[in-house]
Amino acid sequence: MDAPLPQVLRIPDLLRISEWQHRFPWRPFTRGVEIHRLYGDGREGPAAAVLKFSPGGRVPLHEHQGYEHILVLDGSQVDENSRAEAGSLIINPPGTSHSILSETGCLVLAIYEKPVRFLGPSPFEDSGAPVAAVPPADPARVLLAVNGTLMRGLELNPNLLAVRGEFVREARTMPEYRLWSIRDRHPAMVRVAAGGVSVAVEVWAVPAEGLATVLLQEPPGLSIGKVRLLDGTEVLGVLGEPALCAGCREITEFGGWRAYIAALGIR
Repeated sequence: MDAPLPQVLRIPDLLRISEWQHRFPWRPFTRGVEIHRLYGDGREGPAAAVLKFSPGGRVPLHEHQGYEHILVLDGSQVDENSRAEAGSLIINPPGTSHSILSETGCLVLAIYEKPVRFLGPSPFEDSGAPVAAVPPADPARVLLAVNGTLMRGLELNPNLLAVRGEFVREARTMPEYRLWSIRDRHPAMVRVAAGGVSVAVEVWAVPAEGLATVLLQEPPGLSIGKVRLLDGTEVLGVLGEPALCAGCREITEFGGWRAYIAALGIR
């Protein structure tokens, strides 16, 4: 623990960041992120901490076992749910999970009811946090990120189910993609060199022998490529050819196909 808990813990100038952040004994936490614990050690019981993200800093995928309250004090961060700018308060309930990226750096106050459970190797500097078991890779299955009508409940999802595909989790991409609607029938996600956003996707585990079957049933102009997810992993994904998007409506502002079709009132 960085600091013992006094009877009363008081930070009178919380929003005057430049006046106090240099006084904290920051410790390494995860890649590009430092931490100062206000109380608790992250292994048991409640805890609170200030986290300082460098540009590109990230916290890997983790699950909340209790309520987590996040107040963004400076800068911004993005996760699978939304982008949070300075002044944003986020409350993540038990059972939710996400990974976090700050593209430009940020400072946040985090208050935890219970320790979080990291879904991979522990990122903690003391390696004392509870960690979920990571299942061994299945060479017979490949992970596929889908961003349109292959998602659960949508038009082409039966194609995944027919080859015994299994839903793994919801996720978001790194902020380096843009999205177009192809005549409001399906989207096309294109990776760009600049001006990209984080797009909502679903990750599925697909038997290797069924992958070609699924792809051959995709609309023309969609192809397989590598997609980088917000938690730093890289998987196969369905991408659009730039030529397919010519003359079509760009829907990047919606951040995902489900949000777009919800706005249109269609499935």
